[in-house]
Amino acid sequence: MFHRPPRKPVPACVILCTGLLLLASPPARAQEAWDAVFLKGNKIGHVHTFIEKVSEKGRELYRVRQDQVYTFARLNDTVTMKMMYGTIETSEGEVLRLDTRTLTSDNEIRVYGDAIKGEMNLTMEGTGQRQEVTIPWGHEIRGPYAAEQSMARKPMGEGETRAIKMYIPDLNRVVDFTFKAGAISEIPLGDGSRRSLRKVEQTASLDGKPQPVLDATLWADSGGQVLKLESDMMGGIVMYRTTKEGAIAPVPRGNAKFDEIRSTMIATNKIIPDPRRTRYVQYRLTLKDGDPAQIFPSDGRQSIQPGPDKKSLVMNVLAAGPGDGTPGPLVVDATYLQPNAIITSEDDRIKTLAKRVGGAKQNPWDRAVQIEHWVFENIRDKNFAIAFAPAGEVARNLSGDCSEHAVLAAAMSRAVGIPSRVAVGLLYVDNTKQKLKGFGYHVWHEVYVNQRWVALDSSWDQSSVDATHIKLADTSLEGVAPFEAFLPIARIQGKLEIDPIEFR
Repeated sequence: MFHRPPRKPVPACVILCTGLLLLASPPARAQEAWDAVFLKGNKIGHVHTFIEKVSEKGRELYRVRQDQVYTFARLNDTVTMKMMYGTIETSEGEVLRLDTRTLTSDNEIRVYGDAIKGEMNLTMEGTGQRQEVTIPWGHEIRGPYAAEQSMARKPMGEGETRAIKMYIPDLNRVVDFTFKAGAISEIPLGDGSRRSLRKVEQTASLDGKPQPVLDATLWADSGGQVLKLESDMMGGIVMYRTTKEGAIAPVPRGNAKFDEIRSTMIATNKIIPDPRRTRYVQYRLTLKDGDPAQIFPSDGRQSIQPGPDKKSLVMNVLAAGPGDGTPGPLVVDATYLQPNAIITSEDDRIKTLAKRVGGAKQNPWDRAVQIEHWVFENIRDKNFAIAFAPAGEVARNLSGDCSEHAVLAAAMSRAVGIPSRVAVGLLYVDNTKQKLKGFGYHVWHEVYVNQRWVALDSSWDQSSVDATHIKLADTSLEGVAPFEAFLPIARIQGKLEIDPIEFR
């Protein structure tokens, strides 16, 4: 997120929840719906869903396509993100084929697959990379609009509960959702009108673990159509069913009201002087609606102790190098050395740069430090206009912010044989010029040397990452769901308190 000037938070979180409000059960003719999306009261985009009947080998099926477009500010820059999602389904809603396309930079990432004999064969393509994975796929798995399909077939009564397995394209995962119907009440809509709508509470779990970040409140009419969705993700997402004109009314480019950076800063009651030179910090972390120990990991840099209650913990963070801490295994998983659609380490440009910058050094740590410094020095176009570019694109354009610094450094490290991954977390900043003070979302990278994962930050030219970096997760960015590691950011937004107790 932060460089000089400060960097951005991770964009994937802004769109994570927006695939959950779609059209009701598809009728016999083509039909479409338009939804306007608001974040913290500011319009950031729209969702367009189109459903039509098709025939395939004499079988009556339905084609569903959804387009999502979001525009928001990052300080002086404006970013637009696009996502396209499509399925082929039976009349009962069983998903037979899916296709997801995400455009967050100049490159498109596509995930597609067919359900065959109880399995979904997913393929991810982008930036010259191709990855495949097969996951179990039962007849009961539905698309992300299945709740409305279910309610349209049979409206829910007060107190009724339904469980639905739904494929969520933002994660490329099957999530277990539970829906519980409440009472009917008068609810205000986006145009100022009020409608009698039934409240339906949505809760989610993934791999048996609750996922509050995907929880939401749906407001449905008597026909099962969801006219409003509310989620506290990222500080408050609201979606309204509306007309095409209302949905696509533009967010003026360069004049977007929602600033992703300013609105996601976490204020603290203490100033940490000279944060980039801070070697140790003890924090008290408090999560308003859960146990932070279930979110924040322990590693060679940060350790966790119980707090005074179940909603808090004490964390000690140290600046650590390749000789600190307890050694780990001799080797790590091969995914930390392999190229993927984001960390494109087999890209010719990246291989050339990596060999030129780090190839002359014999010691892996010296290579890693050389690469970190080169990325810091050579990404000179420090801007917030790029959502999340793959490393190959960064190597050619040499522009971007913290995520671009991190993926390029990670890719160059892999290209010279050093295992690497990307870390997602928080960073303290005190920037008078930009009027930013507090913890903001940030991305850096880690390398595996001397049997240890060691953090580096090429956004700040740090081969010894300071103690104001608080890690939430790490990821190889491998597979068809590379952005799942960013879920914790959305989980804590608007709910985390950070109190620096001691620092030096």
